[in-house]
Amino acid sequence: MLRSMHALTRCLSLLAAAALAASCGLFRSAPAERDYTLVYLKTGPAVGLSKDEQAQVFAGHFANMNRLAREGHLVVAGPFGKQRSDTALRGVFVLATGDAARAKELAESDPGVKSGVFALEYHSLRTAAPLAQFLAAELAREDADKAAGKTPKPSDNIRGYALLIADDYAKMAEALDGRREALLVGAMDERAGFAIVNCIDRTAAEEAFARLREQLGTHRFEEWFASKGLVQLPTME
Repeated sequence: MLRSMHALTRCLSLLAAAALAASCGLFRSAPAERDYTLVYLKTGPAVGLSKDEQAQVFAGHFANMNRLAREGHLVVAGPFGKQRSDTALRGVFVLATGDAARAKELAESDPGVKSGVFALEYHSLRTAAPLAQFLAAELAREDADKAAGKTPKPSDNIRGYALLIADDYAKMAEALDGRREALLVGAMDERAGFAIVNCIDRTAAEEAFARLREQLGTHRFEEWFASKGLVQLPTME
């Protein structure tokens, strides 16, 4: 009887400690995944544009990107580098919606798409990465620069990364688990995997993950450029 009472007291104490820890945030549930749309910007059919026409198109392209970001729609964007699997690949948009029709509406508001400079390729993307927090931090940085009278060049705030695209999301996610280079890990089109890794280009990524080739399954790396702030993504909540 005494032993049973001791066991019950211990059990109640453990339950109370667990409840206290949970209320203090010591035990945290895994962040919830969200649905996004990944858009590849590719070379479009437009040909023969003059330099002035090209300049006008790209000015509108960047202005529209800024508008979409300020409205909370465009959470990540950046151009491909030279080390890419397809020379038609130009850039990436990650839109904060999993609705295909809405994503199409947002992406096709770009003057570069309207003019035929860009063509678009859409993919569903599901990830737990805190992209809304990342966007908020980026906009806050821009606002702080503006308030301080600073006008940094676009190149001042970007750096090289690598994109990892794998045929099997489950394999990729298991292989990347605990890897500090993995900044974003997501499921693309349900089965495939998409990740942003903290390597300055494709060569660096292939070297960093050389021992994981078999675990990753069929995959490829693409050179890509984006905000320096992406390296903080794993620490954001």
